[in-house]
Amino acid sequence: MDTASSEYIFIKAFFRDESMFYRVFEGPVAVIDENMKLTLANSHDAICLMLMICITKKHQLVMSNRRLPCLDTYLDKALIYLWPRFKTVFDMYIQSLYQCDAKMLWVDGTHPHHIVRCYMEFTASLIQLNAECGDGQEAGEEAKELRRYFEEKLESNLVSFVDELLMEYFGDLIKFVKNHISEDLISYTECPNIADVEPVVKNFAVKWRTALELMHNEVVTCCSNFVSGMAILKAAMAQLLNDYNRLSECVKMIPGGSSLNRNLVSITSISYEIRKYSRTL
Repeated sequence: MDTASSEYIFIKAFFRDESMFYRVFEGPVAVIDENMKLTLANSHDAICLMLMICITKKHQLVMSNRRLPCLDTYLDKALIYLWPRFKTVFDMYIQSLYQCDAKMLWVDGTHPHHIVRCYMEFTASLIQLNAECGDGQEAGEEAKELRRYFEEKLESNLVSFVDELLMEYFGDLIKFVKNHISEDLISYTECPNIADVEPVVKNFAVKWRTALELMHNEVVTCCSNFVSGMAILKAAMAQLLNDYNRLSECVKMIPGGSSLNRNLVSITSISYEIRKYSRTL
């Protein structure tokens, strides 16, 4: 595209004959056309085809902004090749769904069946790409609404999952903070005493590293999607750090709380351990 642009501008300025550009590029364009026909005939990847359509449309926009018509015919022809092949492959995908036995897609475990996962990722990808580059035949505004709906569902379920995760591995800490300490660390919802806070502090000091590892392993087991898994893990560990900080501040304010200082884990130590898990899933 850049080469064609510079050559077109040069030929038009030097020779004052636009037709010469098309004669110069006739050979390269013919080679590309032939290669595209052969490649598309063997392509069965609908996402790849839709990506090529999106890229071609972006190229059309670039050339339009440059006010250069030299590749209009070539890019139009590329779309004429791509759209029919995409629709053929897409119809093949749909037919494969009709032939699939839904009972075979259930597995007893936390991970989705690989076919179910492929379908979900395929559908999500097409919705995303069609919302941006579709031709109005498959998805339009409803695609954006559908994407927004699932993003909101993901966010709400992510929050619920994080809450359940923390309650499973750090339940006494979470309950204590929720029942006794306000967000501002200034007031108490229930006034705690040393007897209330001592078992929470000592229990955390004994098990926190093991509990972090177990929590990390559960996320790895439950989440087949890397991005969602990392989001859950980071949110859980950020909440844990925040709640333990609130517990530490509470201990400082309670009469006799200084006797528990040797049992408190430093925020730096927890942060260091969390960073190790946040880098990998």
